[in-house]
Amino acid sequence: MSVLYLFNPENDLALANGGKNYTPPPLARTIARDLSTLPLWYAPEEDVVCLPSLDYGDSLMPVLESLGKKCRICSITSLPDDVSAYRPWGWSPEIVHRFLRHGADAELLPSTELLDRQRGWAHRIRTREVLSFLKSERVDVPYEIPVSFRDEEQVRDFVATHRRAMLKAPWSGSGKGLCRTYGTYDLAIGRWVQGVLRRQGEIVCEPYFEKEADMAMEFFSDGNRAVFSGYSWFSTDERGAYKGNYLLSDAEIEKRVSSYHLPTDDLYRVRESFERFFTRYIAPLYQGYFGVDMMIYRRSGTFALHPCMEINLRMNMGMVSRIFYDRYMAGGSKGVYRVEYFPDAGLLMADHLHRQFENPLRIGRQKIESGYLTLNPILPDTHYRASVEIYSV
Repeated sequence: MSVLYLFNPENDLALANGGKNYTPPPLARTIARDLSTLPLWYAPEEDVVCLPSLDYGDSLMPVLESLGKKCRICSITSLPDDVSAYRPWGWSPEIVHRFLRHGADAELLPSTELLDRQRGWAHRIRTREVLSFLKSERVDVPYEIPVSFRDEEQVRDFVATHRRAMLKAPWSGSGKGLCRTYGTYDLAIGRWVQGVLRRQGEIVCEPYFEKEADMAMEFFSDGNRAVFSGYSWFSTDERGAYKGNYLLSDAEIEKRVSSYHLPTDDLYRVRESFERFFTRYIAPLYQGYFGVDMMIYRRSGTFALHPCMEINLRMNMGMVSRIFYDRYMAGGSKGVYRVEYFPDAGLLMADHLHRQFENPLRIGRQKIESGYLTLNPILPDTHYRASVEIYSV
């Protein structure tokens, strides 16, 4: 029996919508197609990956085979008979409905009640509960934790009483659904708030933190227990949208945290507290990988760790990069993992060919030693690229 993997990055948008017949916008459909091969890199060898067509990942197979990875694929219109579990990027009523339309066994899919509980834990205000728990465990947390409002006047008051603040939609894509404020509630902020309240009914508000570095902790739930699966050290743009991950060992990431004069023991305390909390609240309702976004920020002239900025109750790019490093990279190598969008597909193709020539892939003993590699096919109509660039040290 096999587990079936599928990349549905529009999951956060589908959660915000809440309906089983949700249709994602064109760009969301484009990234779902272009990067549909990502599960080939993280799914276990005995499992199956669902692609847009059976030949879509052909260009990747020689590299995967040289790394010792054999792949089994299918299309959504021809699901295998031996599937024992489904593992999409994330769960929503829309993806359950899609599987059912194509003949999946309803007994293997989350019930409506379970989907509602998962959606509740994907709400950004749930960080409040996590932070309160961490505080009870004597973990250092920010002086002010998030609040949520359903009334625009309450949001206006929050903005007016905070020199800098961050307003968040309850559900949105990574780095999306955010509005930064500077003590003034102007027309643009008002329109943004009204739109989110109209669509989602609530606004999450928190103070703005002077960020120095982005990181995350990744976990895996088997349905009974949640366990730590590794760190993620990543970068975002000025709007908070995800750009990429640094391909580093967990030990190297701990060294980076220590360079900010933050004790490694504090990280371990957070990890252990998270495992207890998530085993109690997440494991009974969710199986698979999920992540907790964190940050290192400035507080009163020193550095501090914000242990829970957001819970991503789904697979995420940080976990993709963690698995890629641990599974495919040679010891002593480092690199970067990027996800990029090119409005002009021709420019992406040109850049792809240039990088292949300038930094050819080197593989030894089924491990990548250095070079440039895309994790998805680059075709004449491709607009999104997930790639790695690796160098030896």
